[in-house]
Amino acid sequence: MVLAGVAVIAAVAFYATSSSLIFDERAALVILLVAAGLWTTEAVPLAATSILIPLLQSLLGVQSFSEALRPFFDPIVMLLLGGFLLAVAVGKYDLDEFFAYQIVSRVKADARIVVLVIMLTTAFLSMWISNTASTALMLTIALRLTEGVRDGKGNFSKVVVLGIAYSSTAGGLATLVGTTTCAMAAGFLKDLVGYEVTFLGWSLFGLPITLLMIAAIWLILFVVFPTDVERILDVGLEPKKLDRRQRLTLAVFVAAILLWLTGSLPEPLTVALGWSGHGMSSSVVAAVIAVLLFFSGLLDERDLPRANWNTLVLIGGGLSLGAALEVSGLTLRISRALLQFTQGVPEVVTILIVAYASLGVSVIASNTASAGIFLPIAIGLGITAGISPVVLAVIVGITTSLDFMLPVGTPPNAIAYSTGKVEMRDMIKAGIILDIIGGLITVALAYLLWPHLI
Repeated sequence: MVLAGVAVIAAVAFYATSSSLIFDERAALVILLVAAGLWTTEAVPLAATSILIPLLQSLLGVQSFSEALRPFFDPIVMLLLGGFLLAVAVGKYDLDEFFAYQIVSRVKADARIVVLVIMLTTAFLSMWISNTASTALMLTIALRLTEGVRDGKGNFSKVVVLGIAYSSTAGGLATLVGTTTCAMAAGFLKDLVGYEVTFLGWSLFGLPITLLMIAAIWLILFVVFPTDVERILDVGLEPKKLDRRQRLTLAVFVAAILLWLTGSLPEPLTVALGWSGHGMSSSVVAAVIAVLLFFSGLLDERDLPRANWNTLVLIGGGLSLGAALEVSGLTLRISRALLQFTQGVPEVVTILIVAYASLGVSVIASNTASAGIFLPIAIGLGITAGISPVVLAVIVGITTSLDFMLPVGTPPNAIAYSTGKVEMRDMIKAGIILDIIGGLITVALAYLLWPHLI
């Protein structure tokens, strides 16, 4: 039924625009509507829709099949593949547990401080491994905290569970490998504008939002869910010693971070150090790390399927869709229409509209799919409106991964809900406030700070 509905809408749009759009633009519009409809409804697997996008481009004559497939191994896909393989190694040798134990086992303090430390630990893990994995790991550890706690109001477990889920989402915004929408924004900017966002460069955009959101999450959760739990005296965890393979994995992990951060240094650091960076792109570093993991024996062919290939295919489809919209001229057409809609309004209002439109769609649709739809349009709007397309693309990359309201919004939300410690109304009560705050923080930084970072 859904498939038929999407097909009908696409067909009607194709014929209804025959007098206003050229054939290539109408064909790209069909692809956009089909992709948006199937991604939003998830009537078929998201990756299947991604594969359909280059096929439709070939059948409708927008691009050749080989050209349409090229984005499926864009350098950004290599960056994420390297990040995924590093995360596989971290999980395989329980290095994530090591990080968590080392930090959480040393906490014996006020209950609020314990929650804050757990949230910061979760966010740190989420910067480097999937937010799903970091949420699942930290919930396993943190739920042990709530077992022997005398919680008269019954809210402490809600704060802990939601704090972990929400900080995992916020942590992923700080790096290019933290969440897929950040990498997608960098990929679209490279392909459509020719602007390369370095690993450190992205962190200058995303890390302040991560830190501000963790502070906001911490404060809001204790306000919305007041608790009478004051102190936790024994976390009940013991630090673990690393064996040889774990030490080797840790060395590769640290090397990856250092190489990603020093690829291209900002000008003040370049002047101070007399060194501009090693010059390798983030994607090349990811390839080096991937090769090193296999050559060192830390990973083998049995580990390769554990990388998140579904997400890689999804990103390839999103980048392919963006290329189709750009090549056909539909991006420019939509951007001009949006420019008329926003004409005369202050720049900050346009930024606000882009931020909350992206956030709103991601509430009901996959964040990666939402980014795939909005990124080429936002970049086109920036070019035609005289607003930095870099700023608008980063806004979309961040706000499409900034939903805290519903279990379907992000995998961490779903995991938190599955614990049975929180109900839907609890998540909505806190999440809607944090969605608004997150959007406002992003808009404020985008308007006041980001133009100085480009």
